[in-house]
Amino acid sequence: MIYLDNAATTPITPKVMDVLKESMDSDFANPGTIYSIGLDAKKLIDRAKEDIAIALNIPSTHKIVFTSGGSESNNLFIKGRCFPDKKVAYLGLEHPSVREPLDYFSSFGNAPFNMLEYQTEGRLDLKGISVLSDTRSKLLCLSHVNNELGTVNDPISVYEGLCEKSPDTQLFMDGVQAVGICKLSSTIWRGLSGYSVSGHKIHGPKGIGLLIYDAKLSITPIIHGGNQQDGVRSGTPPVPLIRAMAKAISIASERIDEMQEHYDFLKNRLIQGLYDLSDHIPELNIRFNSLVDDDHERQSPSIVNFSFSPVEGEVLLHHLEAKGIFVGLGSACSASSKKPSRILLGIGLSEDEARCSLRISFSGNNTINDIDVFLEEFSRAYKNLYPTFYKISKKM
Repeated sequence: MIYLDNAATTPITPKVMDVLKESMDSDFANPGTIYSIGLDAKKLIDRAKEDIAIALNIPSTHKIVFTSGGSESNNLFIKGRCFPDKKVAYLGLEHPSVREPLDYFSSFGNAPFNMLEYQTEGRLDLKGISVLSDTRSKLLCLSHVNNELGTVNDPISVYEGLCEKSPDTQLFMDGVQAVGICKLSSTIWRGLSGYSVSGHKIHGPKGIGLLIYDAKLSITPIIHGGNQQDGVRSGTPPVPLIRAMAKAISIASERIDEMQEHYDFLKNRLIQGLYDLSDHIPELNIRFNSLVDDDHERQSPSIVNFSFSPVEGEVLLHHLEAKGIFVGLGSACSASSKKPSRILLGIGLSEDEARCSLRISFSGNNTINDIDVFLEEFSRAYKNLYPTFYKISKKM
């Protein structure tokens, strides 16, 4: 099997699995109880928080809350800070777990401010920040790394722009595709009111995530119950999942230089290979929807999105699947929809171009051979499918 859809999820690494298994066996006590094994479980959670804070350079000014994943973290901060009547702005290229809560606000007469006209290469053009003050937006929601394109919104640049042009607007970032890929320096946190992380995107378990937020802020909970985690998120904290995620974050942070180099190598091999295929297959017209340079401040090295009209991406995906190669169409949360990607449409692709696209995303498990085999099978599938789709396109 060749797995090239790591932006959708990643396999758990052996070291993380070891922690998970050991903790599942031994750490069964409820950390909210006051007898010894419950207090021991609470200490393990506190230690996991410390490890995460060290790995991600999180200062004492920010709190860590454990959630069920990135989607809950996004919902918790956005709704907990702004529901029902505070104005929220977003770029319009975010993950559904950011976009859908904002659409929900609209049903209460609080439509979010869409900044799509200010997107450049899939990220916010800082020239658009001044309009946030005019719209009285209290929160700006952005992807740190776009889940389909891999384009990067730099937290420091955005925050500095807000300070200058819209100082009453706070910044929230969906960091699900960034942790383990982009370096998070200690300087970014002064500008981040909130930030979300998901365990299964960094070789950790599913069902666990983080919300990191400025301790000065109050957040209204969206899950009510036993008032765990300072009353922000009720529910018994899952000690094994928390420990396993902390281990995954620590490993990812320790290896980030090595992984960035590895991803750059794979990405450049893929891009050059697609260019070579275009030179040898006259009908193949590759359009890169991701940036193809090695500037990590503008583009994640782990995601490549490209189009190849007129062959539809979903059909080509299943041809590759038959060969044991697994790739992505875009957000796995929206994969069952037959509509073309809203993100690709948002950056200017036509519906046909958006349908004729694939997303390749890497992990440390991928090799050069994976890329070469993908290119070979992609070429074969495209040649086989092109005559059929060419005829269909001419009839339309």
